[in-house]
Amino acid sequence: MNEPTADTLVIVLPGGVSLRSWAQKGVLAREWRLYEGLKEHYERFVIVSYGDGEDASALAGVPSPETLKKITVISSTNGLGAHDATASISMRVAEACEGAKGVVVKTHQMSRSDVAVSIAEALRLRGMTTGLIARGGYLWTRFVAFESGSESPQAIAASVQEGNLCRGADVVVGSTREMIEDLAWRYGLETSRCAVVPCFVLTDHEPTTPSERDPGLLLYSGPLVARKRVKVLVQAMAELPEETRGKVKLRIVGDGPEREALESLARELNAPVEFSPRQTHGELLEMLSKCTLFLQPSELEGQPITVLEAMASGAPVLVANSQGLDSVVTHGMNGLRIQATPEAFATAIDELLRDADWREVIGSAAANTTRAEFGLSTILPQELRTHQRALTLGAAKTLCKLRASA
Repeated sequence: MNEPTADTLVIVLPGGVSLRSWAQKGVLAREWRLYEGLKEHYERFVIVSYGDGEDASALAGVPSPETLKKITVISSTNGLGAHDATASISMRVAEACEGAKGVVVKTHQMSRSDVAVSIAEALRLRGMTTGLIARGGYLWTRFVAFESGSESPQAIAASVQEGNLCRGADVVVGSTREMIEDLAWRYGLETSRCAVVPCFVLTDHEPTTPSERDPGLLLYSGPLVARKRVKVLVQAMAELPEETRGKVKLRIVGDGPEREALESLARELNAPVEFSPRQTHGELLEMLSKCTLFLQPSELEGQPITVLEAMASGAPVLVANSQGLDSVVTHGMNGLRIQATPEAFATAIDELLRDADWREVIGSAAANTTRAEFGLSTILPQELRTHQRALTLGAAKTLCKLRASA
């Protein structure tokens, strides 16, 4: 029997996320690169975005002109209750896909994305062979539980939504093996319906050598929230030996509820730290190519894209020995993993800054391993295999749905 083929890809953005918000954060161009790589495999793209009627204009200049002609944007319906909004989105997606031979529906993340299940059902009712991929780059429910408490209403609601999505999907995709094992255990998923597809990094530019980097620039980039433990970095900078402290500065890039307290702490400790608001993706890549060290003390990560991008640029990375970070940094080979204490970070920073050869070895290994394992050209074939797998598994569901409605 021939495997079914799809000509339409439906991309479901996370609840509350719009194309315009991606553009404003400077990440739209990066996120679209994966889908641009799929343009030869699909005749059209349908994007479910939580913006207004003008949201499609954010795509201008991002996809190629050829791809832009293939895209339909379905914006959320404001003012409707959750049930009516889901029904409206599902109906409009089905109308946009009318005439398709086969459709793959994919969530960009799992957070508040269970509308994808209703979309797949609506497509199957119209006779379209449909495969549903529940994809996540991080464990959404674990992050919510960490921030709000495991018994909080937010954590319970997130677990219900994530469970509905995973159980309704034909294939569940996570960025790491640990994530997939957690989801399979949590929701009773068959391993045959699970797959690992890592996050990708762009390799448009060659890695930067130590001689091309700013010897006094240390960098952190990310949200300023308690989970990231940026306070540890501020304290570590204050504990550096005087000789080292006078030659370097830590640039903290990002925004969040911890910013005011961190700025106050830096002033109190007279730490060599400067703060910068969140940058566009292109601006961040430029910083990553210039920093001498990239630092990440986070307590919990999914697959940390910024760390991967730092490594791909050739920057030596110094990270906490915590979940998520241990999946991409092999201690002593392509980076260093240490205890998340000011003393440990201060010692490691000082030792790395004093040894240019060590930084070069670690940075070069980081660039080589990251580009080989996570480069877009490596990830695209893995992505395509999950699409075909989802469609094959979804074909049986479509047939059952049609028989039931006959």
